[in-house]
Amino acid sequence: MIIEYEDEELRILISTHNSTDKRYKKLKSNKTFLRDLDKVMLILRATKNVNGLEKYQQLHYEKLKYGLSGKSSVRIGYTSKYRLIFEEYENGIRIKLIEINEHYGDK
Repeated sequence: MIIEYEDEELRILISTHNSTDKRYKKLKSNKTFLRDLDKVMLILRATKNVNGLEKYQQLHYEKLKYGLSGKSSVRIGYTSKYRLIFEEYENGIRIKLIEINEHYGDK
C-alpha cells in the first residue's frame, strides 16, 4: 500500500516515536503502544491494498460510520483502546493516515 500522512505530527510519531503535539504526549512514552504501532505500520506497508487487512483479525479493520463516515480504521494492538484512522483511495491501494484516537467502545 502507498501510505501518505494528513498530519505531520502523526508522521513524526510513527517514524521517530517522538512528538511535541499534546495529542500524542502520553503515547510517545508508552513502549507497548509504540511496539504495537510499529507492527501495524509493518503490516500496512506489506499489504497490497486494504482488502488484505481483513486476514489480520487483531487489526479489526473496518469502514467507519456516522461522524467518521468515509474513513476506515485499524486497531493498534490486541487490547488497545487506540485506533489509526485513515482514508482510502484508488480502491485501497493508497491510504492517507489522519489520526490516532481512542476507540469509543473501550473503557
